[in-house]
Amino acid sequence: MIKIDTVFTIPGKTFETKTDFKNYVVDRYAPEIDPLRKYNHQQMAKYGDGFFYLQFIPPNKGKLNHIYQNEGLYWKSKYLRDEQQRLFETEGLFYDVGEPYTFNKKALTKERYYKLHTKPLVPTDIKIDPELFKLEIGQFDQWKFWGDLYQQYPRMAIPLVNMNGSLNNDPDPACYPLDRWNFLQSGEKDFNEYLFGVSQFEMGPLFEISFTQHTPVLDLKSLRPLDPLKKYMTRSCILKWDAMGHFNPHFDTWHPTRWLRLWGTTDPDKMKLRYKVDGEPKNTINKVKDKWERYEPVENIEAGRLYLHDSIQWHDAFAFEDDVYQFFISLNLDAYGTIETHLQ
Repeated sequence: MIKIDTVFTIPGKTFETKTDFKNYVVDRYAPEIDPLRKYNHQQMAKYGDGFFYLQFIPPNKGKLNHIYQNEGLYWKSKYLRDEQQRLFETEGLFYDVGEPYTFNKKALTKERYYKLHTKPLVPTDIKIDPELFKLEIGQFDQWKFWGDLYQQYPRMAIPLVNMNGSLNNDPDPACYPLDRWNFLQSGEKDFNEYLFGVSQFEMGPLFEISFTQHTPVLDLKSLRPLDPLKKYMTRSCILKWDAMGHFNPHFDTWHPTRWLRLWGTTDPDKMKLRYKVDGEPKNTINKVKDKWERYEPVENIEAGRLYLHDSIQWHDAFAFEDDVYQFFISLNLDAYGTIETHLQ
């Protein structure tokens, strides 16, 4: 891949947020008909939005990060970028174009992602014995509340893979909503502004692939079906929910993704995992977007079976009885071929 970074400055202006900065630039200098913007949107539609992102540098700078899949696609953008530079500088903006460079971080394009994710949950041939697991997991007492919010709901977790292999971290970011953890460390004031501005390609935030150390829980006999995946496993946990334990509508990654996710449960008759769908009636409030949406549960989940989970889709989950365990597993992209062979 080829990456090129462009920094532009709006002299004499001050902006509070990335959204304010972006809206100002789009309205005055780079509308939808801007040739470079149109070209990049074509690439985003084909390969993934996350290959093109804007970083806001307060109070009045923006850094455009453009990642092209090959040199040919980059060179097609060069003339359009030169034209945009000429236009911006004519309008009094400073426009500094960096040198292109090779960019080697692994990421799945939309095509490769949807080759695997043919529906929200794709069953694998990997199955954990739920009754043996329940007997064995009782030896551990290092359960943690899931994150710092909503602790009135019974949502506990214990890590399979975290950052140091210890079960005694307090807190442990492996047992946190990772977007919430990163937001708290960032110093940002607006969660949505932060959530929709994070890039998987930048240093700083923790992502699933930041976690690589196995904990003793992974040594359980009941978890031996995970052996073919252990060398690929990144941030992974066991979740334990009682009645009323739930996750609100959310997504866990975006295009392009740099990890895969597996999910399963010991007790599909005691919980529901739902995905956002089109249609009426709208039955769920999405608190992130402040909109009512329709969510429908996946049926015929098999106890102990692991499923490839399309976590790019908005989804939620809730338990309506006690003692519901979930397998919450992420894998680095080296697992792609292995997962292909395990899909049913």
